[in-house]
Amino acid sequence: MSCCITSFLYSILLYFAIIPALTLLAIRLTIRKLRGKVDITNEVDISGKTVIVTGASDGIGKVTAEEFAVRGARVILACRNLQKAERAVADIRMRTTNGEMIIMHLNLSSLSSVRQFASEFIQKYGGGLSILVNNAGLVNPVGMRKLTEDGFEEAFGVNHLGHFLLTNLLLPELVKAGEKNPSDPSRVVIVSSGAHSWGSLSLDDLMYEKTPLEDWKWISKLYCNSKLANNLFNLELAKKFRSDKVNVNCYALCPGFVDTNIGKENMADNPPPFWVTHVLFPLLKLVMVKDAKEGAETTVYCSLSKYLTHHSGEMYRNCEFWDYSKRPKLSEKDATKLWEKSEKLVKLN
Repeated sequence: MSCCITSFLYSILLYFAIIPALTLLAIRLTIRKLRGKVDITNEVDISGKTVIVTGASDGIGKVTAEEFAVRGARVILACRNLQKAERAVADIRMRTTNGEMIIMHLNLSSLSSVRQFASEFIQKYGGGLSILVNNAGLVNPVGMRKLTEDGFEEAFGVNHLGHFLLTNLLLPELVKAGEKNPSDPSRVVIVSSGAHSWGSLSLDDLMYEKTPLEDWKWISKLYCNSKLANNLFNLELAKKFRSDKVNVNCYALCPGFVDTNIGKENMADNPPPFWVTHVLFPLLKLVMVKDAKEGAETTVYCSLSKYLTHHSGEMYRNCEFWDYSKRPKLSEKDATKLWEKSEKLVKLN
């Protein structure tokens, strides 16, 4: 009798614990194997060059800033929370003394802050900007619509419009750096997300003032829309670079599912359902999550790889080109319209 019970319990353990665990482990190892790696032997030299990383006080941005500093660059950490940025620099300096690290205040939810940052940067450090990494971003609470101080829907305002204005204000510095190095274009790197595939922009109602917000339970449509805007911005920006014949390239990327603090502050306002926080997220974390260093690798790849010197306006993930056939197609017509709408919203002209 006891032998039968033991056999029964072993069968339960095998089918409901051991096999699922081994399956998850195999999936995780396969996913990790498919991730690309930065090739440090095929990078442009950024020693002494000026780079900007927005949202560099934590997560992917902090790792990116450290990678640039290790390579000897002058790194501008453009951050909303200066105290947090100071702690980040102190932490980085425990591992490297290379490069120069400068903290500057930037609040992407405020157009006046963006303009002030750009003006101060040009005044103090003008002379050429080799790399601009538009990394900062937020994930707004599911089912909630918040506004920036300028009255924009928050995710769209911060993730797209703030960076749209910043990039345009710094274009003269990017062009200047490109002119100094004909064989080494300056670069704009836009940290987007695969979540853009769930986005859908209404170009006549970008702020969701008229459109009812029928949101999903586990990720905000407004966040997905802002990431779609990032990718359309990248598409049109590359088109303008080619038209103006400037030595500047741009790239958009998906860092993957990365374990960072993004969204955690806002999630407290409207926590996801129990099954999301206690089943879906832990499962995703177990199988496919990246840490911040792994998540920053594609950013570093797009910023430095020589393989990308003659490419612009494309999308990347896992340190490789994201094949057209494996991602949603982007409309060039929508990209042009979004640019025109964005120009008016930020009063660029």
